[in-house]
Amino acid sequence: MAKPYDPKDFYFRKAKKAGLRARSAFKIEEILHRHRLLAHGDAVLDLGAAPGGFLQILAEAVGERGVAVGVDLEPVRHLGKPWVRTAIVDLLAPDALEKIRALHPGRFRLVTSDMAPKTIGIKMTDEARSLELVRMALSVAERTLLPGGAFVAKVFVGGDFPVLKREVQARFESIHVVRPEATREASYEVYVVGKGYRVAAPAPAPAAAPPTSPAPAERAAKPTAAKGPAAKAPAAKAPATKASATKAPATKAPATMALGAKPGAKAPAAKASAAKRPLAPRRRPHPKSAPPSRARR
Repeated sequence: MAKPYDPKDFYFRKAKKAGLRARSAFKIEEILHRHRLLAHGDAVLDLGAAPGGFLQILAEAVGERGVAVGVDLEPVRHLGKPWVRTAIVDLLAPDALEKIRALHPGRFRLVTSDMAPKTIGIKMTDEARSLELVRMALSVAERTLLPGGAFVAKVFVGGDFPVLKREVQARFESIHVVRPEATREASYEVYVVGKGYRVAAPAPAPAAAPPTSPAPAERAAKPTAAKGPAAKAPAAKAPATKASATKAPATKAPATMALGAKPGAKAPAAKASAAKRPLAPRRRPHPKSAPPSRARR
């Protein structure tokens, strides 16, 4: 059975005794020690930095030769170290990256996020909001990380957590899920650690699609719309039309041609055939049947 929530548990009291601003300082300290994500002289960006628990440990890890940048919707109390720079930044604002680059124009070796939503007690809703924050932090990391850099973000484990893991894994060479010892026993939060950031190659420009010819049904439906050689396609002329348009040899009957005449002879063939036809004998009218002569006036 999980222990009841105690805001002033062992790690809370330990953080106060060590002069740390939050118990989360022990979480990032354990992650840095286990995975060796930073060295002296590196640059690190902490998202959701207030009150400054992460930032205290990160500043010590990079040292005075490095740069530690922390941004949040709330102001971060000054840490007293000149290489630590903070600002109020809304990551959803269009000028968020400009404000971050104003604090440090270069890229970072590590981007961390301890952002968490305001929980309402409905697990599915809290998980969905937590995933949104991680994706927002990942979007910032993609535009600010050095090649080979690292990413650390807190997330509430839920049904869509495997989907988030695949998204992080697609951008980093390796991925780890860490639950630091300083995490409360009743909490279902973990930290996703991505190592070896792979810079995405620019997507190639899409090739121009070849012009599509009209379908055969469209060409048959609108034969007069085509111009040029396409209008004189053989398919447009039916065989029956060709037969009626051309002069077939069968139209010249052999009976109408005279012997020895050349093809194309005109009238002589008709006259020759008429000369060979026998004449019918003339009949004389019978005297009785002769028509009466007209009377003379």
